[in-house]
Amino acid sequence: MKVLGITGGIGSGKSTAAEYLVSLGFTCIDADQIGRDLTADGQPVLAVIRDEFGAVEYDEDAPGNGLVLDRKALASIVFTDISRREAFDKIIHGEIISEIDRLIAGYREDEGLRGILLDAPLMFEVGIDNRCDAVILITADIDTRVRRVVERDGTTEEDVRNRIANQMSDEEKKKLADFVVDNSGMQSQLYAQIDGIINILEL
Repeated sequence: MKVLGITGGIGSGKSTAAEYLVSLGFTCIDADQIGRDLTADGQPVLAVIRDEFGAVEYDEDAPGNGLVLDRKALASIVFTDISRREAFDKIIHGEIISEIDRLIAGYREDEGLRGILLDAPLMFEVGIDNRCDAVILITADIDTRVRRVVERDGTTEEDVRNRIANQMSDEEKKKLADFVVDNSGMQSQLYAQIDGIINILEL
């Protein structure tokens, strides 16, 4: 069974593309959701984060080990010191990759699936594109991306442009992706491009 990767920067419409692929019979492994699950209350990795960074509190009402991540405190640590950010990424990305590998192995046994979709915004940055038989990059022009995120999150245009500037550029990603989909237009155009890729890959 083939693994199809999908990635794209904020506001590109990657989630919409992933939802469409799921509707076509793919099962989705969401790397961001795995990260959220791993750092939920009571999870084992919180003990590692506590020992390395602090930013973790004990709550007797929390499940598991009773640890709860103070996300605001952690952000103030890892986003102001690049070495600390790299140390955190090493911890959490290692855990995420291990879970992705476990899920891929399990899904390969399910003959009822059309394929496995690996949804990962940091596909190339983390180096998990090698888990995929092909990677689709979803792109859109900058103004469209900014407008989408401002409307969705209620944030400022300046904030969105700063977030985009701090991500790997689409030009860099295009060199690494197997397929590039321009999602600056209508949703039907996005779907048509995805259908074409599925046909090429014979999935």
